[in-house]
Amino acid sequence: MARLLDNEQEHGHYKDILDRGCAAFDKLLWNGKYYNYDSSGRELSNSVMSDQCAGHWFLCASGLGEGEFRVFPKEKIQSALKSVFNLNVMSFAQGQMGAVNGMRPEGTPDRSSVQSDEVWIGVVYGLAATMIHEGMQEEGMRTAEGCYRTVWERLGMAFQTPEAYCEKNIYRSLAYMRPLSVWAIQLALNMSQKDHTTNGDGTRA
Repeated sequence: MARLLDNEQEHGHYKDILDRGCAAFDKLLWNGKYYNYDSSGRELSNSVMSDQCAGHWFLCASGLGEGEFRVFPKEKIQSALKSVFNLNVMSFAQGQMGAVNGMRPEGTPDRSSVQSDEVWIGVVYGLAATMIHEGMQEEGMRTAEGCYRTVWERLGMAFQTPEAYCEKNIYRSLAYMRPLSVWAIQLALNMSQKDHTTNGDGTRA
């Protein structure tokens, strides 16, 4: 916005804040494979959170995920997404129910709270969209499919999609709004297709 307003002083001010924030985020949370749940150093601080790349998803959906606007290093985002797919998705319920919110690095669900042991449908769809933005379309669709089949085919809640469910088919908060993030998947697919059919300047390839 500062650039659009030709205000380099403001641009420099906020870029400095962003650069320092990025450095702190990376230093405090990155563990070599994914971003830790928090920086407390406690026993469960290295749990794998399915929604850890949400900030990057927001940037991608806004068209700010690449080039000079990219905030998170591509290799780290892809490593984190692969960790989430392997642990939160494929190591949970035989890979058939989407992504559990919290997973321990050894492949067991984080049951330290009610929320960590749940699947949040809207979060899963956002995660799937993030994977698609990063070129992981197969993983993204597999992740979303688990939620779709659980809600529509196993629970019979197609028209009253809940906020959450757990592995034992217990659900919470019917007709929740967050699952509307399913449309983020369509947006990611559209943007991905556009990237493959146009050059960097927007002209057709």
